[in-house]
Amino acid sequence: MNSATLAQGQRLLCALRGLAGDAPQTRRFKPAEWFGTTKELGFTDSQRNEAVTSLRTSGFISFTPESTEIIALTSSGIAKGDEFLLRQKNPDVQAQMPETPDEIRAELDYWEVHLHDGAPGSIWWEQVQARIDGLRHRENRFLTPPISITNNAIGPNSRNNANSVDQSSNSASEIDTAKVQSASRHSEARRFLAPELQRTIDRVLYIHGRAVANFLSHSANTTVKPTDLKQDFIPHWPSLYPNAPQIRDLADEDAAALSAYYDSLHSLNDEVNDWWGREGQSPVNLFNVFLHKASKCLRLALICVEKFNLELLIPPLYESWGTISYRINQALKSEEQVRNAHLARFEAKAGR
Repeated sequence: MNSATLAQGQRLLCALRGLAGDAPQTRRFKPAEWFGTTKELGFTDSQRNEAVTSLRTSGFISFTPESTEIIALTSSGIAKGDEFLLRQKNPDVQAQMPETPDEIRAELDYWEVHLHDGAPGSIWWEQVQARIDGLRHRENRFLTPPISITNNAIGPNSRNNANSVDQSSNSASEIDTAKVQSASRHSEARRFLAPELQRTIDRVLYIHGRAVANFLSHSANTTVKPTDLKQDFIPHWPSLYPNAPQIRDLADEDAAALSAYYDSLHSLNDEVNDWWGREGQSPVNLFNVFLHKASKCLRLALICVEKFNLELLIPPLYESWGTISYRINQALKSEEQVRNAHLARFEAKAGR
């Protein structure tokens, strides 16, 4: 049963549950009614048949009586329909990731529409974008290549093998082994991607520090100004993300965090390229924007530091440097102090 069929089955189940109203246990749908519903959903004849088959196979609907095509919702179908409808009405961007392909596709449809409810670069935008990235990463895991079936014997004791691997057993020990292997792949993927993650964070820390120095100098109108160039505010880019095969082995939450962080680097880069040297731009405003963007990068980097266990994988060269989290938090604290001083100067001038 493919993921497209499951998505169509979910849409049909949601529609039937909505039509059932407050009496889903006794509601019956005659062929003309549910045929019309699938037509409204835009299903072809083939898609309609596949959707109904998937719902019957899953135990969400039944034909009542069995010899007819009158559809009734089962108790599990009612519960699943309620779950789908609730998620559609009030989805939570921070909720636990869905587990099945149809649930994943439903959330993707919703969030891709509602991404533009917030302005690009806003907290809402970043949260929703991270959710979409995580959902797509999880969806890709269901898109496995087709299994080739071969017959390795002839006669009454012959057995079909998939890709020459015996599929006749699914013991608890095999499941446990698969879980261990999955965890091992997650760990190796994080270890593989950690060095370039560390390298890009180090660069953002430098950019943040230069933005603080320039913002402070122009805010306080000091005599001597920093002489940084545009290139000093351009982030370093990862060389492995997003094309290395190890990306697919990351846990969904890790992949979402990494995607959100690297997306923030692009946002910082775009601001520098768009605003550097633009005529009439106040330097204090310019570096304020750079500082704000670099700060967002660092806050998202903190999430990656925790997800990738970066402090254990790549400890500081010298103990006096402090951990990467400590350095980020100190940078953000320094930014807060500079901003408070800037606001105090602004208010003092306004009060004159």
